[in-house]
Amino acid sequence: MAAQTEENLLKRQKLASCSSDDEAGMDLVDGVPPPCECDECFLDSGDSAGEQTSPTRKELLRKMSRNSWRKIRNMVHWSPFIQQFKKHRYPWIQLAGHQGNFRAGEQGTILKKLCSKEQKCLKILMSDILRPYVPEYIGEVEKDGENYIQMQDLLGEFESPCLMDCKLGVRTYLEDELQKARECPKLRKDMYQKMVEVDPNEPTEQERAQGAITKPRYMIWRETISSSATLGFRIEGIKKSDGSSSRDFKTTKTREQVTESFQYFTDKNKSVILKYCRRLKAIRATLEASPFFHKHELIGSSLLFVHDGTERSSVWMIDFGKSTQLPEGVTLDHRAEWEEGNREDGYLRGLDSLIDIFEQMLNGQNNNTT
Repeated sequence: MAAQTEENLLKRQKLASCSSDDEAGMDLVDGVPPPCECDECFLDSGDSAGEQTSPTRKELLRKMSRNSWRKIRNMVHWSPFIQQFKKHRYPWIQLAGHQGNFRAGEQGTILKKLCSKEQKCLKILMSDILRPYVPEYIGEVEKDGENYIQMQDLLGEFESPCLMDCKLGVRTYLEDELQKARECPKLRKDMYQKMVEVDPNEPTEQERAQGAITKPRYMIWRETISSSATLGFRIEGIKKSDGSSSRDFKTTKTREQVTESFQYFTDKNKSVILKYCRRLKAIRATLEASPFFHKHELIGSSLLFVHDGTERSSVWMIDFGKSTQLPEGVTLDHRAEWEEGNREDGYLRGLDSLIDIFEQMLNGQNNNTT
């Protein structure tokens, strides 16, 4: 029965995968897969997605399946797969990013779809002073014809953990991505629709007349609506130990809004807040002395916060798929304002803000500034 449960949960996790290789195995109309709606998949979609064309049969079927898929999407996104570790079973949950990128590994490990850039970073980090603050890299493995990075399962020591993913930095796109989007700009009706759903007053008169915007316009705007622009980080997702969860933080922008979200996540538990504060300060001090950090631009990287009912708490740096080594002789301040061309990522600016907010929560101070 346990094996069958694990198999069923793995199938549900695979159902949420972004990979087109999985489409053939999905029990969907005409082989149309459920759409992944993470930001990365949306931005990576072809520019033709926004063009005005006559819908094909497959497009109509995709549209029909989208509504029913949305009803179960949140359940699938937050569905755990069960893994055996230290003679007890526990849920492992993906908070953000491409769904289906992970699967169960050997005891105490998880498998993440291979990204050569992330793999390279993890290998370097194993000999850097940041090693205690990142998941342990174990190696590359092949499973069912797919290559994966095998790494430490950070949730293995926790019982029914609460999780929070915070994306660090003032932007989540590389300068190269912005430049490529500008080389052949096309009007995107889908991105216009995403914009007006969040802020109907944002489009210009010309954009309203067109009913579309360009991808560079969307990429830059997207960062301004969250706390990435104001605080140097944003919340990607929160899951509580009772199973309740939320990923609706796209417009959580002010310091007060972020503080309220942190209070909800920690239940205002001073012991948990104190441990998070100490861990964040240790990460910051180590970053400022780290050779890896001085030689890399960190884009799209997150901090994973985990605690449980025993008040065991920790924070790790995760997601290095967009971390890029800097050219020889180039250094970043990691706090300076980003201007196109200077490659500043704002990582330390975000970390400073996080520490400041947790310290104010610890001291019981009200925070009403933006």
